[in-house]
Amino acid sequence: MTDVTNEPILRLHAPTPGDLAELLAGPDAHLLALADAAPAGGSGGGSGGCRLGVVAPNAKRLALARKVVGRGRPWRGRNEVWFSPAPLLADRPGGLAFVFPGLEAEFAPQVDDIAAWLGVAPPERNVATLGTHAASVLAVGRLLDAALRRLGIRPDATAGHSIGEWGAMFAGGILSGSAFDDLIGRGHLDDLRVPGLEFAALGCGVAPVAEAIAGRADVVISHENSTNQTVVCGPAPELAEIVDAFRARGVICQILPFRSGFHTPMLGPYVAPFRDSLLSLDLRAPAMPVWSATTAEPFPAQAGDIGRLCVRHMLEPVRFRGLVEQMHAAGIRVFVQAGPGQLGSLIDDTLRDSDHLTIAANSMHRSGLAQLRRLAVALWVEGGAPDFAALDADVAASAETAASAETAVPAEAVRPADVAISPVLARLHQLGTRVPAAAEFGALLSDLAESVVAVLEAAGAAPEPVAPPEPIRATDTTLHVSTSAMPYLLDHCLAAQRDGWPDETDRRPVVPATTTIWHMMRAAEQAAPGRTAIGVDDVVLHRWLVAAPAQDLAVRTRPVGVDRVHVSVGDFAEATVLLGNPEAAPSAWRPEPGEHTPTLSAADLYEQRWMFHGPGFQAVSACRAVADRSARADLTVPDAPGALLDGVGQVLGLWLIEREERWVAFPVRIARIRFHTAEPSPGTRLECTVRIRDIAPDAVEAEAQLTVSGRVVVSISGWHDRRFDGGGRLGDIHRFPQLSTLSEHQPGGWWLLADPWRGIAARELSLHKYLGAAERDEYNARPVRDRRRWLLQRVVVKDAVRGWMWDRGAGPLFPAEIAVVDTGTSRCTAVGQHGLHLPDLDIAVAHCGEIAAATVQEQGPTRNIIHIEEAKHAVTPANDPSTSVVRNPEGLPARQYLVRWADSAMTDQTPQRGSKEITP
Repeated sequence: MTDVTNEPILRLHAPTPGDLAELLAGPDAHLLALADAAPAGGSGGGSGGCRLGVVAPNAKRLALARKVVGRGRPWRGRNEVWFSPAPLLADRPGGLAFVFPGLEAEFAPQVDDIAAWLGVAPPERNVATLGTHAASVLAVGRLLDAALRRLGIRPDATAGHSIGEWGAMFAGGILSGSAFDDLIGRGHLDDLRVPGLEFAALGCGVAPVAEAIAGRADVVISHENSTNQTVVCGPAPELAEIVDAFRARGVICQILPFRSGFHTPMLGPYVAPFRDSLLSLDLRAPAMPVWSATTAEPFPAQAGDIGRLCVRHMLEPVRFRGLVEQMHAAGIRVFVQAGPGQLGSLIDDTLRDSDHLTIAANSMHRSGLAQLRRLAVALWVEGGAPDFAALDADVAASAETAASAETAVPAEAVRPADVAISPVLARLHQLGTRVPAAAEFGALLSDLAESVVAVLEAAGAAPEPVAPPEPIRATDTTLHVSTSAMPYLLDHCLAAQRDGWPDETDRRPVVPATTTIWHMMRAAEQAAPGRTAIGVDDVVLHRWLVAAPAQDLAVRTRPVGVDRVHVSVGDFAEATVLLGNPEAAPSAWRPEPGEHTPTLSAADLYEQRWMFHGPGFQAVSACRAVADRSARADLTVPDAPGALLDGVGQVLGLWLIEREERWVAFPVRIARIRFHTAEPSPGTRLECTVRIRDIAPDAVEAEAQLTVSGRVVVSISGWHDRRFDGGGRLGDIHRFPQLSTLSEHQPGGWWLLADPWRGIAARELSLHKYLGAAERDEYNARPVRDRRRWLLQRVVVKDAVRGWMWDRGAGPLFPAEIAVVDTGTSRCTAVGQHGLHLPDLDIAVAHCGEIAAATVQEQGPTRNIIHIEEAKHAVTPANDPSTSVVRNPEGLPARQYLVRWADSAMTDQTPQRGSKEITP
């Protein structure tokens, strides 16, 4: 394994290959002097023009570079030379993807030095079982994802092969890594194995394989990997027969060492435990396109659809060839393989006739940092902008130095004065190859510079050496989260309750995302005494951080280079904090065309409960303007920690309220935050401008600037919110649960609820407004599959009871003031909570598919009855006042139901069914 640390890199750019050839025409010594300096060249230094990169340049590689540039065709990595006459990423937004490999027979990632560079423990590498092998592959992928982002390399899309698709889901924001670690740790993956099945890789396309297995019920295609590789799965004797037949036709074949039945329908009887655990996780809308190899399309945005696709992923073939073709058609040109192995060769095979770059972030043949160095060069050559300074930070402390005689630059070839040679002087040296006077003048200037340095040093004018900052410490501390330790959280409660409500867990006080960021910045400063947090990168918010009941969270800081700290707060949030002096502020944005005055004032936002924030977080002091893709408002910094940045989210919310029906939104990721001055103190008034970068049904991405007197003091990019339904009854319940219902009152006096939630997260928003503490415990104790039914019935009963009370003059009633207790099949009682008195009520409830219904009357000699069944054929009710036909609303499966009920005047008998009641 080659392991060379801090290898020099030569980077040159020019408008045309001819101009670049001219730069290369100079003496080798002059070119070697440019290694690791800023890229040298002319006006082609943007993402366009052409670019050349050489790792560890020497005479042999420079000679090759001159030949490559002379030919004018792309050269991608052979003999450490990269050249692109037309960079793939130039003027092409959205062209880079991270692709995560699955299981391969040989798994030997070189990542210990990368882990040390990031300041984290190396991932475990254990291939003893299917479960440990999968967990190891995913852990390595997540480490490389963090390393790439540390280099400033961020994907525009993600994808994966087989289990690598779960790695893509982590990187794309659908699923938190810690949650999936817990899932894998339960051992369900090791149960996903069908006895007697094997896999065989056949070196040919899918068509001849499909023809060969036609009529065989026991052998199926599990992977269409590339133009020239297909994998089949079946019993060992049948596979041996197929392999022999293809080998006789000259096709290269191999029996693979994995035995699971994954990606075939044969796995179906074994998948239930893992499926149930997977679907219990919080699945989020993707923060970027996450491509599925099951459909060869991006993942859907809705949690329920994501969950169903995850199950299909286990039972259907991997269409990796089709995935790669569709990604290329969508504009992806650079595929970064986030792991070792041969996945890149499948991409290259599929795209052999299309211009693209495939490069691995890790190799079994060199150290991890050495491979990252080559990847950074390859991406720069293709028009990217990796952070080479970050790669060099603390490298010596995290990787071995083993420079070979072939690749090391001779010490005598690089003078200290040449290492920092200016681009103008370098150009003068290059012109000297054709104009002797230029060479003489360049030599004169070099000699003059050395003389000046010698005189100044002799006179004592050399600057005093600056002491390096104290190294960042790894720390482990505890953050106590409660409303007593953080009383301002009582102004950030997601579930309003009656005044004086005694159980604060029912109010659901949560720590705002921006307050969590504030705590992470303070933790980073404590890990580096005397240094100031001036920015935050790659904020990931895994789940709500609830303050009631109180909890103690582990806060971990780990150094990532010399000026960055990775901070995690339990398994709730993580980010990288930047320490140092504030960066130069960008220019303030000008107002967008087409602005108009918002319909809502700042007071309206809070008084009308479009925003749930109490006084401690009410940051918006004036709503200034809204346009098609932007909003402006004045903020006054509240006292609560993190409340200023929470105000940015409120301005984004203002835009959503003014423009969109799905206006309820909460942050899940933030790519970059920079404080260009000291953090503004409470009471400071600023102007906040939010610009919308992208919007989808379940997500919105924005950027923002905070300015004082026209000067930018805070800039934010990559702010990602997850969106929820805010229209109709869901919006009413979100704002005024004491006056609103999710269910609808029907003619005949009964109440109907059709499932209004698009996924588990949306359901949780409502359940905390409807359920008290004991009921939430009951909900969480139920099997995952039964929770929707149980909650639909609870909600429709509470709405029916509150409706009955309102009809009799009751005032505002919060759903949590009523507890529902089951008393038998389709029957329950309602009990008032914390001082609410309810009469004895007769309640009947029913459920079928996506709907629930309930009726309420006061206890008497007769009982309410309600019944629901799915109508398999189109029906219309006859003139029967106790029967209704109900159809699912848009967004739910196209089904219809028959609802029958009996009022208080009827006896305790289920309504009879027959042709007189229902007309087909």
